[in-house]
Amino acid sequence: MDPIRSRWLEVARCPACDAGERRDRGAIPERCYPFGGERVPTPAHGIRLFECAACGLAYKSPLPDAAFLAAIFERQLGAKWMAAHDYAAEVAALRRTAGRDAFDLLDIGAAGGDLLAACAAAGVAGLRSALDVLRYPGLERALNGEFIEGVLDSASLAWSGHRYHVVTAFDVFEHLHRPRNAFANLRALLAPGGFVLIESGDSQSAWPRRFGTRRWWYARLIEHHIFWSREPLERCAAVHGFELVQWRRLRHKSRRQLGAAAIARDLAKSALYHVAPDSYAGWAALLGKEGNQPCSPFARDHFRACLRRR
Repeated sequence: MDPIRSRWLEVARCPACDAGERRDRGAIPERCYPFGGERVPTPAHGIRLFECAACGLAYKSPLPDAAFLAAIFERQLGAKWMAAHDYAAEVAALRRTAGRDAFDLLDIGAAGGDLLAACAAAGVAGLRSALDVLRYPGLERALNGEFIEGVLDSASLAWSGHRYHVVTAFDVFEHLHRPRNAFANLRALLAPGGFVLIESGDSQSAWPRRFGTRRWWYARLIEHHIFWSREPLERCAAVHGFELVQWRRLRHKSRRQLGAAAIARDLAKSALYHVAPDSYAGWAALLGKEGNQPCSPFARDHFRACLRRR
């Protein structure tokens, strides 16, 4: 069997609701996934995007298998997900959600621990724990609790058994293979009445709807597998005893703190893409660039959802 192709897994049913009926939304244009310093070829038959006819979740097929993807992550450790970010607004949101300044927090996908460090610097009391697939450099400075090694959608997540008041999952839900496992684990990790805050891409927002989800910059990343909107998230959460208490669209966190020069650069790229999306890749290639869809500095193509455990 082809060693590259054998590392890709076909997805025949909706990962969120298990429905088999789906709408084919076309192929991802790129035939190679860039990740850190690597370029990973896609399978010969390409990557297609589907939309579940029952719940509306968008998902890709085929996907890299867990071992293949983990090996890529390990090779690029320290090169990805280490960009600094000011989490002051997120800390304020956590305080509003918890309704107090002392609460036990678990950050899923904590990477270098910037959110936990921001909570500590802001005087938030309580445990500060992390769950991630790898123990990233810098995490120890902010950790005041346990480190849970693994993935949120594991079938057998091992941790202390402590239940948290608030769980954060920022830029995590697009990585899931098994959302139903993820929600079951969230329910176990949270105390009754506890909250989970989720940020992820919104497949029903204006930017992907304008150009098609298959061309969305967010969908052409090797580590992004599924793409939520309000309906599938609310439906999947309800099955596991969660209620949606807040939903709002917002920009990706990397777009919220851009300087004037970066905004001007991204606006120019986005304007060019608006005018000629089919020619954009060719023009970019002439300049030695990847030519994937640019990310508008003002596109509210993400959401923040707050779920409460009943």
